[in-house]
Amino acid sequence: MKEAQLTPISIVRTLDNCYPGSRAVLDSITEELNPRLQAELLPGKYGDDLLRQIEINTAMSFYDDFHCKTNYIIPDEGVKLRSSEYYGALLEMFTEEEIEREGLYLRPRWQIGPLNKRTGLIYVTIVFEKSFSFLPPKEQKRLMKDYFMTAVRRIAVRKKGLNYNFSLLMEDFERVLDWWVAI
Repeated sequence: MKEAQLTPISIVRTLDNCYPGSRAVLDSITEELNPRLQAELLPGKYGDDLLRQIEINTAMSFYDDFHCKTNYIIPDEGVKLRSSEYYGALLEMFTEEEIEREGLYLRPRWQIGPLNKRTGLIYVTIVFEKSFSFLPPKEQKRLMKDYFMTAVRRIAVRKKGLNYNFSLLMEDFERVLDWWVAI
């Protein structure tokens, strides 16, 4: 049996939770953006079968109730920390009480995994801070477009040795994202 073809780029929610101000934008990714990506970014159009899909996961800050909250703090990109150092760095910015009360977690904006040669997948996680959800929906979409494009550009640089037309992929991806931001 032939394996199902994946769209070259897919956007996924890591959790369904988010602040109310981002709900419509996330729903729009599921209901409008991903179907358009599926229709316009065709498997095989860009080259090497080794890379089947870039899956971009959106990790949103959220507050469901007092005991269920996650509010991400994004350090400057120049700050290189191991995951074991996140809490210590957070303690330099906030007190333990603030961290606990606000559900604060330090995370880098982008986490880009390696190409899994067995599955052909690259997983990307983009982390969104609390303040993002208080922007107007159009501005959230514009920022997401910038973040999504940055992630794909970084993968293109890392994987420049692949027989893959990242330039064409990014051109097509940006055209679909421009459509999505405008609707």
